Amino acid sequence: MLRVTSARRRAKSSTSAERIGWDEIFDAGKSGWDSIVPFLGVAQLLARESSVVVDVGCGRGSIADEHAGRVFHDLRGPGRTVIGIDLDPVGESNPIIDEFRPIDASLRWPLEDASVDLAVSDFTLEHVDDPAAFVAELSRTLRPGGAFVGRTISRYSPLSVTARAVPNDKHARWLKVLQPRRQERDVFPTRYRMNSDRDLRSLFGAGFELNVLHRVGLEQYLLRWPRLARVVMALEPRLPRAAQMTLVVYARKR
Repeated sequence: MLRVTSARRRAKSSTSAERIGWDEIFDAGKSGWDSIVPFLGVAQLLARESSVVVDVGCGRGSIADEHAGRVFHDLRGPGRTVIGIDLDPVGESNPIIDEFRPIDASLRWPLEDASVDLAVSDFTLEHVDDPAAFVAELSRTLRPGGAFVGRTISRYSPLSVTARAVPNDKHARWLKVLQPRRQERDVFPTRYRMNSDRDLRSLFGAGFELNVLHRVGLEQYLLRWPRLARVVMALEPRLPRAAQMTLVVYARKR
C-alpha cells in the first residue's frame, strides 16, 4: 500500500520532486511483501499495452487528495482512454480518469462487449454484493486476451475478521480512530464475498487464467502507533498466507 513511510520520510519525498517511483520499490523491507509493487507496477505495465482501460469502482479518486502531482494510480497516457465506472455518481469528480460512466441498478457495466483491454480495481472487490454478476460483466466487456488486475482484502485477514464482527454502520467510526485523515464519504459497506483463493478460483473458472498473490499491509491501519506498526510489519509476513491482509489478483481472459 502507498502510505507506509513516516511523516519525516514523506516530507523529504515531497521536497525531492526529481525522485522516481514510490518509496516501497527501494525499501528491502517492503518491496517483497507489500501489495503496491505487484498491483500498481503490473497495472502500469499492462496499461502501456492497452487502448481502453477501465477503473472498476473508480470512486472520486480519493488517492489524489494526498498525493497531488505524484499519483502513481494514474493510468492515463498517450494512445489510451481510462474510463471510470461506479455505482456512485461521485465518480464524475475523479481527477485521474478520462471519462466517467455510471453503473445503473441493473449492474450492467456501461461498456460494449469485448471493448476493454485492461480492467483494474483497487480495494473494491470486498464491497461487491453480487460476485457472479461482477465476473460475468468483466468477462463480457474484456476482449479475448484482455486482463484484470485487482487488489482487495483477504477474508481471513485480522482486518477482515474484525470488520465482519463490526456492523457496517459502525465502520466509519472505527476507521476514524485508525485512519483519522480518511473521510467518512470514502467508507463503504463490506461484503467479503469474493475474497479468498477458493472464492476467486470458483468465480473466474475456466474462462480465465488466474493468479492470486498474498501480500501484507495491516500496519497501514496502525500508523498512529509507530512501534505497534513496526511489530505488526515484522510479524505479518510470518502469518499463514490466507491471513495476510491483501490479495493481488491477476486474471486474463482466454
